[in-house]
Amino acid sequence: MRLSKKSEYAVRALVCLAAPDAPPMLPIQEIAKQENIPKKFLEQVLLALNKAGLVQSVRGKAGGYALRGAPAAVTLGDIVRAVDGPLDPLPCTNRDAPVKCADCLSLEQCWLRSVMVEVGTAFDAALDHMTLVEMCRRAEPMRQRRRAPALMYEI
Repeated sequence: MRLSKKSEYAVRALVCLAAPDAPPMLPIQEIAKQENIPKKFLEQVLLALNKAGLVQSVRGKAGGYALRGAPAAVTLGDIVRAVDGPLDPLPCTNRDAPVKCADCLSLEQCWLRSVMVEVGTAFDAALDHMTLVEMCRRAEPMRQRRRAPALMYEI
């Protein structure tokens, strides 16, 4: 399975907002600059995250975006599903409304469906195991390198 660019940008934006040294509210321009995300695309991503209740937005001069809730309570699965919806390997593996594949005789008798349900369950479990806190911890060394001044050598 491959995550969309929208999911990637959502994760990077939330790691930016949840970073230990992040201010309580970040303007969208600052998030876009820090994470090298196109601002127009980031607007769509943050809108989906806001709708899912993962971020909150405040208008005005001192406004911007903030993480809603604790980073330990937000998982990679929450983020990806907020912007991309359910992550089903095949249409027939959707838990809410399975759709029979075009060349399939029966949902109940399809061996491939049962395999893909297991794959989807394992993928969901892996995404739901990774929290925003852990992603921030892993991102911190790179964030520190980006903030460090470039060394200048003269001879």
